[in-house]
Amino acid sequence: MHSYTSNSSDRLPQQALKRSVLAGMAIAVLLLTVVELRLRQIGFQPTVQDSKELWATERTKAALLGKQALILVGDSRMQLDVDLDVLAAATGLTPVQLAIDGSEFLPVLADLAADDSITGTVLVSGDVWKLVEKSHTDRANEWISFYHKEYKDLVAPKLETLLKSRVQQWSALYASGMPASDLLIRLITPGKVRPLYLSTKPNRQRDADYQLVDQPMFYIQRVLRNLGQTVDLAKVASQADFERLVIDALQQSAPTHYAPEQFFYVNRLTDRILERGGKIAFINFPMAGLIFAIDEYRSPREFGWDVFAAHSRAITFNSQDYPALNFALPDGSHLDMRDKQAFTTQLVSGLKAKAVF
Repeated sequence: MHSYTSNSSDRLPQQALKRSVLAGMAIAVLLLTVVELRLRQIGFQPTVQDSKELWATERTKAALLGKQALILVGDSRMQLDVDLDVLAAATGLTPVQLAIDGSEFLPVLADLAADDSITGTVLVSGDVWKLVEKSHTDRANEWISFYHKEYKDLVAPKLETLLKSRVQQWSALYASGMPASDLLIRLITPGKVRPLYLSTKPNRQRDADYQLVDQPMFYIQRVLRNLGQTVDLAKVASQADFERLVIDALQQSAPTHYAPEQFFYVNRLTDRILERGGKIAFINFPMAGLIFAIDEYRSPREFGWDVFAAHSRAITFNSQDYPALNFALPDGSHLDMRDKQAFTTQLVSGLKAKAVF
C-alpha cells in the first residue's frame, strides 16, 4: 500500500512536467512559424551561407565527376551571372560552382591543375589583371587549404555542412541574420528591415535581385569601388558630372600594357589540364557603363586580353564579340537574376560555336 501511494505521487508531477514541455515546444514552434511567415511577407527568402565548407563540398564533386564535370572558376561574375540548371540542361554535363565572390581565381585554377582527378571541362572568368600570378594570398587560398587539411578525408565536416545547408535553404529567419534581441521590434516596425538583394543556393549559385537596391547610389558605389579612388560627390549635380569626375580620376594613372611573359603561369596551369585530356576556356564577361570604361582604360583590350588570347592554348571567349550577350547590367558589372537563364542560354550557344562543348 505504501509503495502504490508513493508511485502515484511521483507520476503526477512527471506527467505535468511532460505537458509543460510539450506546451512550451508547441508555443516555440508557433512563434518561429509566425516570424518565418512575417519575414517572407516582407520579402525575405531562405538563402544558404556561402562558406568554405560549402565550397569544399563542391570541390569534392569536381574531383569525383571526372569527364562529366563542368567546373566554374572565377569571381562574382561567374557566380552571379550563370544559371546552373540551364548550363546542365544545355551541355549534358554536371556544373560545379567553384567561383568565389571578390577573390582571386588563380589559386583555385592551380589547385585543379595539380589534381590528376580533374579531367572535365573548366570555364574560367575574371579580369585580365587576375590572370597574372601574384605573391599575396586571399580567401581562395584559405578555402583551398581548408579543403585539403580539414575537409577532404573527414566525414564529420561533410555531415555538418549537409545539415546546415538543409536548414538554411528553407529558413528565411536563419537567412535574415537578425539578432534575437531586437527581432520583434524590427518585424513590427515598417521599413525597419529590408531583404538582402543576394541569395545563395545549396549548389553555390548566387542570385542578385537588383529591384531590392537603391539606385543610382548602388551603381555609384560599385563604380567607386572599382575605381579605387575617391571623388568629391558634393560637386556632382548630374550623371554627366559624375562621369566626368570618374574619368578625370582615372586618367591620373597610365594604362597597363601586358607582355606575353606575364601570362606564363596561367598558361602553365592551362597546359597541365589540357595534357591529361581536360578542356579549359577563359571567358571575359560583359561589363557596362563606367565599369567597362574603367576596365578598358586600365587594361585596353589590345594590350591585355588580346595578348593573353594570342598566347594561350585554351579557348578564349570575349563577350564584347557577341551582341547577343548585351544584357542590362544594373551595377555595370553583374546581371539581375531575371536575366540569368536567357544569358546562360546565349553563352552556351557561343561556347558551343567555339567547340567548348
